[in-house]
Amino acid sequence: MKNALPVNGNLIGIMGGIILSTDSVFIRMMGIENSWLIVVLRGIFMWGTCLLVWLLWRKSRSTLGTPWLTQDNALSTLFFCISSACFVNALNRGSVATVLVIISSTPFISSLISRLFFKMRIDRSVMLASLAGIIGVAVVMSGRSEGHSGIANLYALGTAFSMALAFIFTSRVSGGTAGLPSLGAILASVVIALWSGTDLLESLKMLTPAQYGWSVAEGALIMPLAMGLITLSTRFVSPANAGLFLLLETALAPLWMYLFMDEIPTIHAVIGGAVIIMAVVSQTVYARRRVDVQRYADAG
Repeated sequence: MKNALPVNGNLIGIMGGIILSTDSVFIRMMGIENSWLIVVLRGIFMWGTCLLVWLLWRKSRSTLGTPWLTQDNALSTLFFCISSACFVNALNRGSVATVLVIISSTPFISSLISRLFFKMRIDRSVMLASLAGIIGVAVVMSGRSEGHSGIANLYALGTAFSMALAFIFTSRVSGGTAGLPSLGAILASVVIALWSGTDLLESLKMLTPAQYGWSVAEGALIMPLAMGLITLSTRFVSPANAGLFLLLETALAPLWMYLFMDEIPTIHAVIGGAVIIMAVVSQTVYARRRVDVQRYADAG
C-alpha cells in the first residue's frame, strides 16, 4: 500500500493545480486595485472556511490539521503567509506572465533547497520534470515582452522562495496539513490589518456587492480547495514534486482567460502550456509505472 503513495500524491496535487489555475480569472473579476485589500479578504475567507469545516466536520480534522499556530506548524504557516501576500501583489501589480514565470521556478528552487540545506534525496524524474516545466514557461514568455515591472518581479521572486520553503516545512509537520495555506493567509490578513489601521475599513466600505461576491468565491472556495490539495500532496510526494503542480496554472490559466475573459492566448502560450502539461503527466505516469514494477517484483 505504501508504494502507491506517490501516485495518490500526484493525483491529489494535479487536482489542486487545475483548480488553482482559475485563480487569475477570479482576481481579475474582483476589479479591486488595492492588492493588500485582496490579500486581507482572501485570508479572512480562506481561514473562515477552514475553521468552519474543522468545527462542523470532525472527520476532516485529521486532514486539515490544527487551524491555529503551533510550534510544529509555525514555519510552514509563516512562509504560506509570505507567499499569499507576494502572489497577489505580483499578479495585481505586474503582468500575469511575471507570476507564472516565477511559479515555474518553485519546484526547481524547492529541489535545490531540499538538496543543499536539508540533504533530502530528490528523484531524478522530478528534477527533469522541473526543468521541462521551466522550458515550457520560457516558451510562453518568449511571446510576451511587455507589462513587466521591477516591483512585480520582486514580489514574484518572493512567491517562489516562500512557496518552496512552505512545501519543505509542511512535509515535516506531523498530522494534517491541508489547512496550513489558510492559516498562513489569515496571518497575512492580521498583519496587514494592524499595519493599515482605519484605512483598511474605509477601503472595505467602498467595495461593491459584486466585488465581495467574487472575493468570497475566490477566498472561500477556490484557494482553500486548491492550496489544500497541493499542500496535502506533500504528505505523499516530495516538496519538489508538489511544486510541479503549480506549473499547471501556467499551462491552463491562458485557457480560462480565453474562455471567461475573451483574452486570446498566444501560440507561445499554447505550445508552452502543452510542454508543461506533458512534464507533469509524464512524471505521474513514471511514478505509476515504478509502483507497478515494484508490485510485480514483490509478488515474484
